[in-house]
Amino acid sequence: MVSGAIAYHELSGLPAARVPVTRNTLRLLTHVLCLLPFSLVLPGLHAGDARRAVAIQISEPIRLDGVLDEAVWAENSPIGEFIQVEPRTGEPPTEPTKAWIAYTKEALYVAVRCEDSHPGRIVARELLRDSFLFSDDNVELVLDTFHDQRNAYYFATNPAGVMVDGRVTENRYPNREWDGIWMVRVSTDAQGWSAEFEIPFKTLGFDGGKTSWGFNISRHLGRAREFSRWATPSLDVRLTQMARAGAITSLEGLSQGVGLDVRPYAIGGWTRDREAARLTRWAGDAGADIFYRITSNLISSTTINTDFAETEVDARQVNLTRYSLFFPERRTFFLEDAGVFDFAGGQSGFGRGGQGGGGMRRRNVDLLPFFSRRIGLTEDEDGNTYEVPIRIGQKLTGKAGRFDLGLMGVRTGDTEIVNGQSLAVGRVKANFWRQSYVGALFTNGNPEGGASNHLEGIDLRLATSNFLNRGKSFIFSLYGSRTRTAGLKGKDAAYGFEFVYPNDFLSADFRNLTIGENYNPALGFVPRTGVRINSSRLEFGPRPRFWGIRQLTFGVTYQDYYDLVNHGSETTRIQVTPLELQFNSGDRIQYSWNPNFEQLFEPFEIRDDVSIPVGRYWTGMHRINAFTSGSRPFSVRLDLETGGFYSGTRKQAGVDLSWRKNSHLSTTVNVEQNWVRLKEGSFNARLFGYRLDYSFTPLISLSSFIQYDSDSENIGMQSRLRWILKPGNEFYVVINHAWQEDMFNRFVNYQTKARVKLNYTFRF
Repeated sequence: MVSGAIAYHELSGLPAARVPVTRNTLRLLTHVLCLLPFSLVLPGLHAGDARRAVAIQISEPIRLDGVLDEAVWAENSPIGEFIQVEPRTGEPPTEPTKAWIAYTKEALYVAVRCEDSHPGRIVARELLRDSFLFSDDNVELVLDTFHDQRNAYYFATNPAGVMVDGRVTENRYPNREWDGIWMVRVSTDAQGWSAEFEIPFKTLGFDGGKTSWGFNISRHLGRAREFSRWATPSLDVRLTQMARAGAITSLEGLSQGVGLDVRPYAIGGWTRDREAARLTRWAGDAGADIFYRITSNLISSTTINTDFAETEVDARQVNLTRYSLFFPERRTFFLEDAGVFDFAGGQSGFGRGGQGGGGMRRRNVDLLPFFSRRIGLTEDEDGNTYEVPIRIGQKLTGKAGRFDLGLMGVRTGDTEIVNGQSLAVGRVKANFWRQSYVGALFTNGNPEGGASNHLEGIDLRLATSNFLNRGKSFIFSLYGSRTRTAGLKGKDAAYGFEFVYPNDFLSADFRNLTIGENYNPALGFVPRTGVRINSSRLEFGPRPRFWGIRQLTFGVTYQDYYDLVNHGSETTRIQVTPLELQFNSGDRIQYSWNPNFEQLFEPFEIRDDVSIPVGRYWTGMHRINAFTSGSRPFSVRLDLETGGFYSGTRKQAGVDLSWRKNSHLSTTVNVEQNWVRLKEGSFNARLFGYRLDYSFTPLISLSSFIQYDSDSENIGMQSRLRWILKPGNEFYVVINHAWQEDMFNRFVNYQTKARVKLNYTFRF
C-alpha cells in the first residue's frame, strides 16, 4: 500500500509447516506457564445464570409460517419471562415476550411471540441478508452447541423476516459474514408479531454426547430502544457472552445425517477493458466446496478452483498516514470458522457492556500474525489489489476434547505478478476453566513468493465474567510470536500483554506491544515494525434518568508508538472526550479534543509534490460526531474535525444521509472532504459514495454501490443481484464497472466485468 493516498480495493496436499523449537520459544513458553498461578486470583469458575429450559421433542416438523398455531406451542408453557436490560434494568418489559423451544431428530425450532399494544409503531426497516438491526424491532438468539461457555452460533430476525446470522468466538461480538443454512418466517397481527426459526442440525457443529446447550434470547422494542432478555439481564453482560447464558436441556437423539455437503458452482461472464484495446473476453469456469463432518464436532472443508465473484467491494478510505490501511476479510471460504484462527483475541477490542453495540470501539489493528486476506490477493507497486487464483484449499476445524483445532492449506495459481505458492497455517488452543486458554499458531509460506517465511507464536488468555465476585468481566492476554525470513536475522519477534475491563459504568484497558524491526509475518498484517506500543483507555458511563438521556460517557484514550530504531516516539495520540450523550431516542452526540504528536525521522511524501520534512510536530484537533436514530425513515451522521496537522492545518467534514422508505427500499449518500493546508503545499482529498438497496423479499435483493475518490480520479460501481433460491442455493448476477478521468477531465469507460454465478448445495 502506498502511504499517504486514498486506498481502494475491489475484490472480485500442501506441505505442513516445519517449526523448529528455539531457545527464545522455550523462554516465552516458560513465562506463559509461570503466569498460570497468577490467574488463580481471577474467580473464573462462575457458574453463569441458573436459568434452564427444557426442549420439547416432537415427531413431525413444524409448518414454518410464523403463525404459532401448532399444538406444541399452544399446549406447552413458554420457557420463562423476559426481563428488561435497558432502559430500566431488572424491571418487566413494557411489552411481554414469550418463547418456546422444540426439536425433531433433524432440526431445532424456536418460536417467539412479541406482544405489542401499538402494532402500527413496529419498526422494521431492514430486509437485506445480515443487516444490522440496532434500530429495528428484533429477536436475537445464541446457541452454544458445545456448551463450552465461550463460542456460539448467532441468529436474528425482525418483523419483516430478515435473516441474520453469525459466529461468536470467545464471547465477543458475532462475525456476521458467516451464512448458515437455516430459515425463519414471521407474521404480524393486531396484537404484535411472531417468528419461527428452523435450524437444521446439519448446519451446526455440536458435541453429540451432551444433551444440554448454552442458550440465550433477547428482544428489542425499536420505538423505545428497550432491550429485554431471558437470561442474565445485566448491563455488564452482552447477549453473546455465553459464560453468562442460560441453557436448554433434554436434547437427545440429534442427527447430522452423513455429514456431507457438496456445493458446486458454475460461473460465466465477460470482461471488457480499455487497456486490452477494448477487446471483450468471454470466460466460464466451475469449481466446488466440499464439507464433511469427520465427527460431530470436527469438519473438513475443501475448496476447488475457488471463485469470489459475488464478494462485495471494499469501501474506499482516505489515508493521510504513513502506514497501510486495514481492509477486512469478506470471502466466504476464509470467513467460515475464522474465529478458530484468531491469535491473542484478534486485536478486536471488547468495548463496554450494554446492548446494541453501544460503546464498542475497534482499536487500531497493529498486529495480526495471521490475516487470511493475504491469501489470494496481492498488490502491485502502486497499491492496487489483484486477485490470485486459488486452485485448491483445505481446512480442518473443530474440537477434540478441550482443544480447539484449525489447520488450513492453500495452493495458489500463477499470475503475471507472482507465481503460485503453497501456504499453510495451524492453530491449536487448549481450553481450561470456563473462558481461558493457552494456544499456539504456526504459518508457513510467502504469498508474494521470494524469500521463505514462517511464523511461530503462543498466547494465553485468562478471562472471567465474575471478577472479584461482582458480576464484572475481566480479560488478561499474553502473547508472543517470531518470524523466520531468509535474509533477516534477529529483532524478529513481536510480544505483548493486555488487560481489558469491558463493563458498563467503568470500561478500561491497557496494552503493551513490542514489534521487532525484522518481524515479517508474510501471512499477517503489521502496518508498523520496529516499534513499542503503549495504549490505554478509560471510560465512565453513568446512566441518569432525566432529559431523555440513556447514557453519558466521559473518557480518555492514550496511544504511544516508540520507534526502536531511532529511539524516540514517532506517534502519540490522545483523545479526551469530556462528554458524549446517548439519548433514549437513539440519537447520539460526542465532542472530543485530540492532541497529537508526530515525529518524522525521514521525509513523508503525503501527496505528489507535497513532502513533509523531518521534524517534530505537535498538533491539536477538535472533533464533533453526531448521528440520529436509524429507527426514523431519514437519518444523518455528521463528523466534523478541525485543527493542526503537521506543519499546517486540516479540516475534515463527513456526512452520511440515509433514507429507508420501508423494509424494501433504502438508500445512502456519504461524502467526506479533507482540506489540508501545509507549508509544503496544499491539497484536498475527497470521497463520495452512493448505495441503493432494494429487497424484493428476504431472499431476493438488488444492491448497487458507487464510489469516487479524488486521488485515483476513478469512479467504481458494483451492482449485485442475489437470489437465495433456498438457503444454500444461490444465484448471483454481478456487474463491476469503472470510469477513469482523462487529461481532458472527462470520465471514460475503463473496465467492465459481468458475471453470472450459481451455487447449489447437496446435503447428505
